[in-house]
Amino acid sequence: MSWNKMADLNSEDIVPREPSLAVFSRADFMKESFSVDSFVGSCKGSVPLDTLKTNLDDYLKALKHALIELINEDYADFVNLSTNLVGMDKNIASLSVPLGQLKEEVLLIKSDLDGTIGAIEDKLDERALLRQKKLCMQHLLNITKSLEKIERLLQGSKITQDVSSKDPDGEDDSQLIERVASEFNQLQFYVTQSQGHPLVESIRGRIAAITSTLQKKLEAAFQEGLQTGELNLLSRVLRTYAIIDKTKDAEILFREVIVKPYMSEVINEKMLTADSSQGLCDVYNKILEFVPRHCTQMINITSGRFVASDLEMFGEHRAGIRGFDFVVNAVWPEAISLIEARLGSIFAPGNPDSFHQKYMTTVWFINKFEGICGSKASVQRLRSHPSFTAFMARWSLPVYFQIRFQEMASKFENALQEPHGIAQQDSPQLFLTSAVSVLWFCIERCWQDSVYIQALCHRFWKLTLQLLSRLFVWIKVDVSSTRQTGVSEGTDDAATSYLVHLLSDLNTLLKKVPEFFRQDILPKLRQTNIQDTELLSEAILESCGAVQQLVPGLEGQIVSQVVNRASQGLEAAKNIPRLYRRTNKEAPSKASPFVSSVLKPVRDFLEHHQSLVSQQQRQAWAAAILQSLLLKYHNITGDVLTSIKRTEDSLMRLKRSRKQQGTGSGGQTTNQEPGQSAMSDDDKIRLQFTLDTEEFGRVIEELGVEENRTPAYSELVNTVKAARTSNSGAN
Repeated sequence: MSWNKMADLNSEDIVPREPSLAVFSRADFMKESFSVDSFVGSCKGSVPLDTLKTNLDDYLKALKHALIELINEDYADFVNLSTNLVGMDKNIASLSVPLGQLKEEVLLIKSDLDGTIGAIEDKLDERALLRQKKLCMQHLLNITKSLEKIERLLQGSKITQDVSSKDPDGEDDSQLIERVASEFNQLQFYVTQSQGHPLVESIRGRIAAITSTLQKKLEAAFQEGLQTGELNLLSRVLRTYAIIDKTKDAEILFREVIVKPYMSEVINEKMLTADSSQGLCDVYNKILEFVPRHCTQMINITSGRFVASDLEMFGEHRAGIRGFDFVVNAVWPEAISLIEARLGSIFAPGNPDSFHQKYMTTVWFINKFEGICGSKASVQRLRSHPSFTAFMARWSLPVYFQIRFQEMASKFENALQEPHGIAQQDSPQLFLTSAVSVLWFCIERCWQDSVYIQALCHRFWKLTLQLLSRLFVWIKVDVSSTRQTGVSEGTDDAATSYLVHLLSDLNTLLKKVPEFFRQDILPKLRQTNIQDTELLSEAILESCGAVQQLVPGLEGQIVSQVVNRASQGLEAAKNIPRLYRRTNKEAPSKASPFVSSVLKPVRDFLEHHQSLVSQQQRQAWAAAILQSLLLKYHNITGDVLTSIKRTEDSLMRLKRSRKQQGTGSGGQTTNQEPGQSAMSDDDKIRLQFTLDTEEFGRVIEELGVEENRTPAYSELVNTVKAARTSNSGAN
């Protein structure tokens, strides 16, 4: 194989592949970043070092074999390689001398070129310096010319004597001032470009004199235009202010001359206290009246909005004069500074109702003021104005919210402290308990127009969730633990009645809260540009869901309390055997009196709260109560019947024993005595239990409870029936 062909081959075509069972590949050795340490470290985690050494030895043998085959394949080229290199050192030596001479010639040429380039760069630097000096001289000449021209215009006119005079060419002083201002603007540019030059420093006094004269004449012309209302004069003066970049001076002058006298007259404590409810609104209305009355011309001139009659007066000067905003930079700060200085009482949050009214009136005023700004850019400038930020910061909204929070929280906490608080019934109420009634009052109050403030939306939303969470904690910790303790101690009807009222209120609350959120809260939240309203909806539903989880526990407490009161009479069932054993009583024909005493609390409970809960809920409670009662009664009945059965078995064994003894035992008889009932005492006891069980069944049917909801009754019936059946079989 020739060397050219070998060069064309890829290294992967020459290097043999690794063994099939090797833990490495040949590509690992061909990487430029190959490292022995990293290679061994990566392989050591997979196989032992002995196995790795064996694989490497095998691969080394394969490489040597491939090298030998490569040499054998092109053996002639390998042999001729040394032959072709014979005499190569002499050829290289013969080339070194001419190459050295060529290098020296190239270095000489490079040196000459470097010198030429350096000379050219020096010439260019000199030319740039001359150009800079020429430009500086031109600026100095322009400064001198502009300065002389401005002074000539000022000295050659009557501008220093009478602002209303006109020169022979018919040019009034406002036009002349505009020309001077335009030239003065150029002068300022040239002076800025020539900062530090001795000539510029020497004319500082002359420039200051021109500036002072020009400013005085501008102020005089501006005041005259404001007094006369001449649009041409105002337009030229404002354009002149814009040319010399003194728009702030014009706005300050307008504020001092026009705005301040008016605002000082309308903004005072007397007007505020004249009407406690409308005083602040009257002040704000007076402020709003100022803009259309005194700022219309200024707005039209600066914005370019003119009426048809004004366009005829202006002719070609129709474009607006940018850079002015008299409403934002003159009217607003003056009005706000006087409000803060003279009407500081409006910011006091001590009376939350009065504070809310004044703050909402202020929000209305700000919205109206933004409406007369004229453009979105002007509104943005208003909102970013330092006086606007400072004015809004004066309103102590956190303090106001804290007062409202304390007001609602204390009212709600007081309601939670009442043991059996029932809502006042002097007016129609949605809720029966004072706790839930006050909670609903607080939730509604958070979002009432007389309390709610949009800037505090997030805080009122948090308070709403906190109120629901507090109700959840109160029911879970206080109500559940207290009522549960009362269950074990035997609660009265008032406690049970309160739980029923509370449960009824919770069901109503869980319906009203999502509805109130959709109708009242959500629209207010959307006004604050909140995008993810779904998240808020999930939050309110989660809070309601937490309260909903407490409903089964309350129902369980109600059932337990009724069961505890009713089950106190079940102990009488244990006395039934004593009523019939060895008493010669007649067989029973009706249920025991204790059954009615046991069922009376159940009937009274269901009838008393019939108007508070649905029929379905009453049946569910009745089923749960009877199920618990019947379980207890079943345990008592089972114990008594078991005891009777044991007694009978003992007597039976005794009889059998006597019969087996016969006459030798004394000759006892088992004949019935005269007048003895045909039914034994134990049968009478079983019959009484049967009648009592049937009475329970009749009540279950009377209350409309389905049999499958009281499985304890079926077990009781089977137990009693089994006891009577087993006794008959024994006889």
